[in-house]
Amino acid sequence: MLRTLLLFVFAAVAVRADLVWEKGVQEFHVTPEEKAVTATFAFKNSGPDTLVVKRVRSSCGCTTARLDKNKFALGERGEVEVKFTIGSRRGPQQKIISVEGDDKQEWRAVLRCYIHEAMTVSPALVYWKVGEAPEAKAIKLTAAKGERVKITGVKSSSARLSTSVETVSAGSEYLVKVKPAGTDAPESAELTIETDFPTDAPRSYRVFARIK
Repeated sequence: MLRTLLLFVFAAVAVRADLVWEKGVQEFHVTPEEKAVTATFAFKNSGPDTLVVKRVRSSCGCTTARLDKNKFALGERGEVEVKFTIGSRRGPQQKIISVEGDDKQEWRAVLRCYIHEAMTVSPALVYWKVGEAPEAKAIKLTAAKGERVKITGVKSSSARLSTSVETVSAGSEYLVKVKPAGTDAPESAELTIETDFPTDAPRSYRVFARIK
């Protein structure tokens, strides 16, 4: 009796569908200008039963995942279309894509995305205390390895905080010098650093200067 029961249980498990990813982990290296990353996760139903997909979801609202249909016969292939919207995100990102079967089985795929800045800016804020000597302070901009970026101009929202650009290494490193006309009263300014990269849609960087 026990042997019969075990055989029945084994048979019930054996007929379950089984989704197998062709490439369950995909990596992309992009810049913020690319706006979004799209990927296709191909799979095959390698189980003896029909695969019925109850739902497809992602681990983040910035990522969408969809299937054109929800039933796949034995040996049938399908694709999950994934779109990750970059937005203001920077650095390494990881998104999990989950496919859930109607029998509560779940299969996961991973989208990894490395969002590289063409230039790094440091610091993002320079400031002076009221009454401090009005000496110039520097903001360093460094192009990412393999990139050549030129600063084409800097705009300050305050006439009391002027700017100048010093080229340390053409195309790769610059210093933006910020100098207050005086520090006798509080002041704040937004500085817009304009570049020539990328060619089709040159990017600008925002930094801040304050007297407080």
